[in-house]
This record gives sequence, structure tokens and C-alpha cells, in this order.
Amino acid sequence: MVTRIFARTLLTAAAALPLAACNWAVFDELADDAWVDRVTKPEATDSRQYGVALVASPTRGAGTHAFVLGRSRASLSTLGYDDAGERLAINAIDPRATLAFAGFPERPALAGDPDSEHVAFSVVMGENVDPSRIAVYNGRTLDIVKSVVLTAQTEVDGTDRHNIYAEGLTFATLPGFGMDTIKELVIARGPQLVVMQDYSEADSGTTFALKGCRAVDNRMDWSYAVAVANVIDDTIHPGPEILISVGEERRDGVAEIVVLSPAEITQPYETAGSCEQNAAALLRITSAEAATDLGARIVAARFPDVVDPDPLAALDDLVYSAPSLNKVFVRFGGGGAAEISPSDSGSDFGDALLVADLLDDDGVPELIVGAPRSDPRGVSNGGAVYVYRFRATPSPGFDLALTLHPAEPAEEERFGKSLAVAPFGATGGGKVLMVGAEGAVFTYFRTAEYDDVRVGRM
Repeated sequence: MVTRIFARTLLTAAAALPLAACNWAVFDELADDAWVDRVTKPEATDSRQYGVALVASPTRGAGTHAFVLGRSRASLSTLGYDDAGERLAINAIDPRATLAFAGFPERPALAGDPDSEHVAFSVVMGENVDPSRIAVYNGRTLDIVKSVVLTAQTEVDGTDRHNIYAEGLTFATLPGFGMDTIKELVIARGPQLVVMQDYSEADSGTTFALKGCRAVDNRMDWSYAVAVANVIDDTIHPGPEILISVGEERRDGVAEIVVLSPAEITQPYETAGSCEQNAAALLRITSAEAATDLGARIVAARFPDVVDPDPLAALDDLVYSAPSLNKVFVRFGGGGAAEISPSDSGSDFGDALLVADLLDDDGVPELIVGAPRSDPRGVSNGGAVYVYRFRATPSPGFDLALTLHPAEPAEEERFGKSLAVAPFGATGGGKVLMVGAEGAVFTYFRTAEYDDVRVGRM
């Protein structure tokens, strides 16, 4: 069932930020005195792990829309609102029979195509000898678009390893892969980097193909996240590049981010050959603190940290996290770097990570960080979300603008375990922030984004 309650959520504004800049009015079906629309399980699912992952629809139209994945049992569902902010009927399906799997992994990978309604996720199909699967669905209609079984991977010792789920997924257009008009799906799966070339083509199509290589050396056996961005000077390598974070499956070894040329991913998917067998990695990003999960989340961004005509101004900024250190790192394309860490230690700061122009639609994005093991008001693992503004002077960096958490946090609620920012309304720059928790999704609206007489009460 869908539980609809008034759930007032605390927003703490940093002293430097005027209250008017964070005047959120959040409501439940246009009720007058509510701060947040808190949605729990769809009808068919167990609520305990609804909201474990979510992705916003990129399509601007009436209202707003998101796709939500629930892990306990298994559910795919929609969450949407009309232009007045009234919640639409929730559609939900249980995909286990269609995809022939028992359940989602503990850390399900979910990615959305920024140019369509397609979403992709990974499932494991049962026992250790069973394969895993990558599925692509339409996030609005919940119709299946693609389902590809990833068979056993050959290890460097010649043995086959089955049932390896993917922790990292991203949609991208890679030069030299199939048709430029059709995107690729890039996958971090166990020790292997996989590229599903022209993913939306039929399996028997002339351009659809699975390519892959071992992204890690023999010291490491796992990968956490993958991204595609232009982070190398084009005089050295014309972008984009593929970035994959690698380390140990048990998070008990030193991790790093490897930057690879897409041109090196030419081998058939089943191979155990190294991605560096023909050319070394373009770059390796490490941490002096020997983080065991460096690159747990990776996001490309464009902050105004350099001024044209700086030759590196066209490069992407890179944002990546190490939740074990409670840190988020920013590597500016124009040079320089920043580190962000909250005062709340042990909070898994950076377990969810997002960059979006959320607060004032000024063209400068904010950095939004989930810390699901934060202890707001002393409540164990209640969770919190931190929103940071970019500052250019005296040196590029970030200042805390907002801290969000439920006004009455619950133990193990883990608010901030997933994040999404969705466009709101057919015109203008309206956006809503959605925050996943353990069994719920909180949706934030701002009074400036819709025609309504209510105002947020700070």
C-alpha cells in the first residue's frame, strides 16, 4: 500500500545562506501544513527496502517523474506528480518472474539515460553457478526494453566465475562503438569492464555486441562504479574516457580509479585479457589515505572553476567519494582539487552522490551528498543529506548550504541512501529533490517552482 502521511523534515541552512534561498514548501497531496511528501511501499512490495535506488526521469513535461527500485522482495515502480504537485497513481511490478532472478543484490546498480526514459539495473539469478543479467526498462511505462544474460567470466587462473553482479552502470555514446546514433551501456562487473555496444539494438542486430576486458590487475578482484567523462587533455587523448573504480570485493584492500581509452575495449566480453594489454591506463587516481572504497560513486560535473580561454576549461570536473573515509573529492578539470567531509564521522558520507543545479537555477550546480549512516539528533543511522554550493574564490571549493534529515529521525532509517533531482513542470527551470531512505522516498518541492499560495515555514 502507499502510506501518505505528513512527515515534516528538518532543513538546516548554513549561516551564509539566506533563508529565502532555501524556502521549500513540501506537501502531501496539496495538504496545507506539510513539509514533505513521504511515500512508502507500492502495493506489491515489502516496504523495508523500497527506495534503495531511484533515478529521475530527464524528460520535461507535466509535473515530474521518477523510477524507484525496491529490494526487499523486488519491485520496480513509478513515482510522479502533476503540475500542481499532486501525487499521481503509483504503478509497480515485480520483475522476478520475467527476469528469472531471486532478488536484487545488496547494492543494486541503477542508471538512467539522460536523453530517454530508459533505466538499467543488474540482477543475480540464483545460485553460484547461475549467470547474472543486465536489464533495461522504460522507467515510465515499466516495459522491458532489453535483457542480456552475462555468462561466466574467465578468471586469470582459467577458472570460470558465475553470478557476478554489476555495481556500476552508465549510459554513454562512445566513439568507435557501433552507430553513433545509438548509445552504449558501460558496466563495472566484478573485475571486468563491459561495454554493451548499441544496447537498444536487437540481440541479432548487426551492431549489437558485448565487449569487455579485465579492468583490474591481479592485486584486485572487483569494481565499484563506472563513468564516462572527458578528464584528459585532448592533446594527449581526445575524450571521452572511461573511468572505473577498482579494488577488493570485501572492501579490504586499497582502491583506485583507472582512466582508460575506450579504444582499448575491443575484446569479446568473455575474455580474461587485461584492458591494458595493448596500452597502459591514461591515468590512475589514488588516495594518500589508502581508501578501501575510493570511487564508490563517480560523477562528472562542470563547475565554473576556470575561465576561458584556459586550454583545460573544456575538461570535465570529476567528483568521487570514499564513504569509508567520510569524504568526497573533487578534481577540477582546470587544475586544483577540493575535499569535502562532514563533522559526523562514520556516516558513509558519499554513499549517494549527485551534482545538479538545484537551489537557484543559476547555471552553477550544487553538490548533493547522501550520508545514510549519519546520526541526526543522536539517532543511530537515521541518515542525512548535505547540499553544498560551489565557490570560486579565494580558491575553488564548496560551502555547506543545507543539511536535510527527518525532523523525527528513526533508527536505521538511512535517509540519503539514494538521491535524484527531477525536472518539474513543462516550462521554466523547476526541479524537485527526491531522497531515498529505508522503506521510503521523500520528495521536496519549492514554492517558487509552482503556482501556489502556500509558503515554507522555516
